[in-house]
Amino acid sequence: MKPFICLAFVLFGASVNAQVVSVRQIMDKMESYKNFSYRSVNRMKEIFTNDTVTQQNHAVFEKASGDKNWGYLLNIETKKENDQFTSADLYNGQQLIHTDPNDSTYQIQSPQMTGYTLQSTLPGRLKWIQGRLEKGLSKVVKTSDTTINAVDNYHLIVNIKDTLINKEHDYSYVHLYIDKLSGMPDCIIIRSRDMSFGNGATMYYSETRYSDYKFNEDNIDIASITIPKGFHPPKEQPALPKEQTDLLALGSVAPGWTLYTADGKKTSLTRLKGKVVLMDFYFIGCAGCMLSLKPLNNLFEKYKGKNFIIASLTERDSKQSVLDFEKNYRLKYPGYVNAADVVKSYHVKAFPTFYYIDKKGKIANVHVGYGDDFEKNATAIIDDLLKK
Repeated sequence: MKPFICLAFVLFGASVNAQVVSVRQIMDKMESYKNFSYRSVNRMKEIFTNDTVTQQNHAVFEKASGDKNWGYLLNIETKKENDQFTSADLYNGQQLIHTDPNDSTYQIQSPQMTGYTLQSTLPGRLKWIQGRLEKGLSKVVKTSDTTINAVDNYHLIVNIKDTLINKEHDYSYVHLYIDKLSGMPDCIIIRSRDMSFGNGATMYYSETRYSDYKFNEDNIDIASITIPKGFHPPKEQPALPKEQTDLLALGSVAPGWTLYTADGKKTSLTRLKGKVVLMDFYFIGCAGCMLSLKPLNNLFEKYKGKNFIIASLTERDSKQSVLDFEKNYRLKYPGYVNAADVVKSYHVKAFPTFYYIDKKGKIANVHVGYGDDFEKNATAIIDDLLKK
């Protein structure tokens, strides 16, 4: 889970060597203008891998007093590292619209994505933190002065959570740096350690640096918060034949495959004949896939040496990503890479998908998605198949 930041009324007294400053003052300043803009650079460590993503943003806000949901119209241009094109998210007071210049298309975003995007803006982060502090859900654990690129800043550390899960430290802190001269945020850093998934710690780091603030620009108007000319909805793809979309029928022969684990060990479904095989189609970061890690590890331990094997298959994750993933979450069952052809032959369209293959190599059961009763149901299926 990625936390988003905003700051409540916080006083910097003489005891912390700072003047009175508050997030409310920052928000009041922004709300006093008919429009404002800023540029930001975000560096984020992917939650479930060691990859770091860097993106540049240019956000423009137009005040819209009639908009009860947000209070602004906005245009956020985003360019990710190594991307050739700059995409844009437009909020017109009713919908969030994502435009893709790569193919001149636009899509209306879901309410969930709309909320995510709005909260990830600077005003959204400030509102979110302010609300948590006012409700007593978070607290400021430290304030001090510091410098960033030779600029004097106030520095607040906000405790979002700090607890123990199975004797492991589970925490999330937000560092807010405020430029003393301008009174505007210079940098927001989020650090967290989450023990909710698997047997390992999920580390998260996000650093956003803000610059080039501008207010009440004459060349900003509502027309800039509209879909560009020539953009169109994505073309509908022709429907696949029914036999290519339905999951494979129970009792049918499981399509064969030969794959390599992330550490280079070769295995084929043919070689596994005589064993009960649980095929787990997943990708790193998928919510249901992450929740299934502990149950799958439990199943591996429970049926060790009992003609049962788990084959976890990914079509999109690299060998190194899988190796790091397996090490961090202490996975005991093998993970296979480059499984795109297998995903296609088993008609997998959603993740996770679980296929149960009996000792004769036939499909005995299949289930899409993860539920709290996954381990219980899987145990019943495996027990039954092992008896046959």
